[in-house]
Amino acid sequence: MTAPKLDPEGSPANELEVFRELICGFTGRILRRAREVPADKWNWSFSERTPTAREICEHSWMWLYSDRQEIMVADPTSQTAVPDPPLDRLDMLSILENEKEEWRALIATLNPELLDETRASPDGYRRTIRGSLFHMAQHIVSKSGQMTMLHFELGLDGEGPYDAPHPNRLYGFGSPIWPAPRN
Repeated sequence: MTAPKLDPEGSPANELEVFRELICGFTGRILRRAREVPADKWNWSFSERTPTAREICEHSWMWLYSDRQEIMVADPTSQTAVPDPPLDRLDMLSILENEKEEWRALIATLNPELLDETRASPDGYRRTIRGSLFHMAQHIVSKSGQMTMLHFELGLDGEGPYDAPHPNRLYGFGSPIWPAPRN
């Protein structure tokens, strides 16, 4: 992955680079964590209400595929259904990796003037290209968070109970009463 162009203050130079970092960077995080999930836990979750690594990867890929098509195929009657995801774990990871690179290439073709153009989905919903990029960034960041929680539950991020750093501790203000006791 190439580093984004930065402005003099160290920030990405434009919103397209921010979208690229959010979409491709967080898809990369999903992939890194998914590859660490043992094969026998690929379709496991700690509750019926939470997704498995397989479902997180499939759902990420489906929406990446769909939203990319909406941006690239302006005529919604020419858009096609999202194919079924592969059943094989390594195949799923491969197509998600490929889709991440398709997004990297797509974003490289966009310019700020195109971001306000609208696109339509086959169901008639319309949004700007910026809106599609925002939707995808939000979706992938959310899916990355789901994969992180699954990763934690599998014990792949260390041992012991959850103990996120608190800003007060980091800045030397002492230890707050957080997190509160769990029931």
